[in-house]
Amino acid sequence: SPSPSPSPSPSPSIRFQKHGTFVLSVLLLATLLFSHQRATLSNVKSTTTTTTTATTTTMTTTTARDANEMNARPPPVSSSMPRNERRKNDRRHNNATATNPATTRHHHHHHHHHRANTTTLALRVLSIAPRILEIPKFLSPVEVQHLLDLATGPSVSMEPSTVSSSGDVSVRGATKPDARSSTGGWIHREHDVVVDAVFRRAADLMGVEEELFRDGAARDDDDYGDREDEHPNRLPTNHRIVEAMQLLRYGPGEEYAAHHDFVYPSVNNRYQPRRFATMLLYLTGEGDFLDERGVRRRFSSSADSSSNSSSSSSSSPPERSPLRGGETVFPRAITTQFHDGVKVKPQSGKAVLFYNVLPDGNMDDLSQHAGGKVESGVKYLANIWVWDPIIN
Repeated sequence: SPSPSPSPSPSPSIRFQKHGTFVLSVLLLATLLFSHQRATLSNVKSTTTTTTTATTTTMTTTTARDANEMNARPPPVSSSMPRNERRKNDRRHNNATATNPATTRHHHHHHHHHRANTTTLALRVLSIAPRILEIPKFLSPVEVQHLLDLATGPSVSMEPSTVSSSGDVSVRGATKPDARSSTGGWIHREHDVVVDAVFRRAADLMGVEEELFRDGAARDDDDYGDREDEHPNRLPTNHRIVEAMQLLRYGPGEEYAAHHDFVYPSVNNRYQPRRFATMLLYLTGEGDFLDERGVRRRFSSSADSSSNSSSSSSSSPPERSPLRGGETVFPRAITTQFHDGVKVKPQSGKAVLFYNVLPDGNMDDLSQHAGGKVESGVKYLANIWVWDPIIN
């Protein structure tokens, strides 16, 4: 019988079709995988870019907000409007703004007007131990001349300065010409609006509530509201914590020996009151003199030289001669600039603030200071003493 014929082998075309299909499948799968990976990478990159942009915007917004908050804080304000008139004006203005929305634009304009009249004070650290700060141009020329008019006029009685037995400045202390040879007088904050403005600015500078610079009778009125609710930590006293301003005059050869402003209180006083801080306000500076009308002038020209040559005779008052000497010296303050004590030259309008008490409550022995001898002319200045926690 015939043998069976062998099975036919696949043709070359069929083999190519099978291999071609497999290759196409592999290429298609690789393409799909590549496209998916590319899309994933694109999404990741897009998300990263969005996150980075959002973070940068947030930081910029935060920085701008902080800057706006810093710029919105006003500097210390010196207002010459009397307290009662200022509160009545503010109350009327606030009521009008609350009841009439149309006054909102006027409110912003009114606030901008007040900010335009603010005073920016620059503080310079002269010493850390003791703590001494210098504030140039603390007083305006008008305020300086006003205080000079008070010191040289009949409204303030200038009497020989005195020192108490413990060494502090006192009106009722025993006179010690060898320690202090000036003359002085006292004016209260309520004397006029200019003196009131000086006290208010001093409170702003020291960060003290300016109402504490008044007696309780002047603070507890109907316009101020409920004091207990607004100030739960109010001190148990009806007296102000600041003394009256002292005006001082140092003539030629006069000085004040080294001393401390603080006083050790009695052990029986539960509040232990003491002079916390001292402010010196210079009314005349080096080279300044007062003319025939009592106006402060500065010795800086040949015309001044000719006018002062005739006034230097014994019959002329020393105010006609330019001021020389009279520095304020802190003999126990040693700095890199001052090795034998910090010395402050008098300059009209300048203030010096120093603290008599340490942060731990102890008296600062390094706050000892002296008024240097006046060589020629007259030195005028004012003192403000602030007590803590109450005045004795």
